[in-house]
Amino acid sequence: MKKNILLFQPRIGDMDMFRDKPTPPMGLLCASSMISSKFEIRLLDQRIEENWRKLLRTLIDDNTIAIGISIMTGGMIRNALEAAGEIRRLTRAPMIWGGIHPSLLPKQTALNALVDYVIEGEGEESFARLVERILKGVKVENIPGVWTKENAHLKERPNKTLLDINKLPGVPYHLVDMEKYIQTYRGKRMFFYQASRGCPCRCSYCYNKVFNLGLLRSMAIERVLEDLKQLKEKYKFSLVYFLDDNFFVDKNRALSILKGLKELGLGCVLQGVDIESLDRLSDEDLDFIESSGVERIAIGVESGSNRIRNKILKKEGSVELAKRQLIRFKNRKIIVLFSLMIGLPSESRDEINETIRFGLEILKMGPNFRIPQFYIFSPYPGTLLFNSLKNEGVSFPSKLEDWGKYEWDYSHMHEHSPKTKDFLERVGFLSKFLDSKFGDYGSGGKILKIIYNFYRPIAWFRLSKGFLKPLPEKFFYRMLKKVFT
Repeated sequence: MKKNILLFQPRIGDMDMFRDKPTPPMGLLCASSMISSKFEIRLLDQRIEENWRKLLRTLIDDNTIAIGISIMTGGMIRNALEAAGEIRRLTRAPMIWGGIHPSLLPKQTALNALVDYVIEGEGEESFARLVERILKGVKVENIPGVWTKENAHLKERPNKTLLDINKLPGVPYHLVDMEKYIQTYRGKRMFFYQASRGCPCRCSYCYNKVFNLGLLRSMAIERVLEDLKQLKEKYKFSLVYFLDDNFFVDKNRALSILKGLKELGLGCVLQGVDIESLDRLSDEDLDFIESSGVERIAIGVESGSNRIRNKILKKEGSVELAKRQLIRFKNRKIIVLFSLMIGLPSESRDEINETIRFGLEILKMGPNFRIPQFYIFSPYPGTLLFNSLKNEGVSFPSKLEDWGKYEWDYSHMHEHSPKTKDFLERVGFLSKFLDSKFGDYGSGGKILKIIYNFYRPIAWFRLSKGFLKPLPEKFFYRMLKKVFT
């Protein structure tokens, strides 16, 4: 009988009630791409399966040789550890942890008793080599990117190089029921796809510089378009959600992909774009992008203060440049989602207010502008800004389980200043309700949409006037999330 590997996708800490379905477990799917033909891959997604404990007992058997778990920093870790405890009671098969968080803090992750191996960085080759050794029952050592434990002592892993993504197999979407992951965006079925990995920007807050070494690796245009042609025939979608970190770095390549998509009858949503790349696009290019079917573009602005952007976040370009690029989308059909953060190191209250005013000003330009919220800055482990703060004496979790308490809606950086912490969290809460995002996704139903649209002008008034207290709405919001997520 074929040996099997169980892959476990933990639930994130704070589910998004604006979307009707979760994103596909891309990390686990990619990691299994080189072994899916040799082993039976069983994937359990805790975000979908309420009775996941019961399912574990049916999916784990005597032929299960390994468990793979993928996590990001935050509440996902807490859920993963709970599941790992259940798994340990069912099998002695080794548990292999990977994903963003273990890649940024591999040694700390490996020290946890429920972790047998850690894969640092991209998992396709390392995971394949590791499970092959486990299957053969031979000693696991010297696999690039794999951290092992021997007699309770960690063994350093050899250096690992980045993969050539053009040589990797396609993502084995067939391992899951993709109907459970195909979201609806503005009434259109949307499929998730990655055409490149990494970003050359040097932003101090982004894990990309660590995980992808600050490099951009692009898949051949011909392969991207052929993949999407075949996937469209199988899954019947009309929008592609590009998971690429920075889509327009190579302008000619990006425009060629959009041209090919248009010929295939596909539109797209772009996850990441920087303002300098936008500045290199002419107005004619933007006209073409709009006509090609780009439904939404996400732009990383991050701050309304030049000092914070340039000195703290190490981003290129000015706030004025960002504003000029955003203005170019006024009256266009393309939805523009722009991200902003508050509560950054050394940021003054005046600078926070600059960012708030900037966000409100852009939203007023038209109904096609969106802001997810004013994110409260929490440093990602391993990043330049994280290391700088750590060197300055800022305390961070020292154990894997403590990182599970790290939520992105709360101000971890200001625990020593309750007044500032409270202010940031009130601003962050109100900023969730400033735009028309709820109408973009097929989620929540009519009741939730009515509540959201009723509260929008109240949130605008409170935030624009600085009327932040009292805020009983936070209690009702928590109750709604329990009902709708």
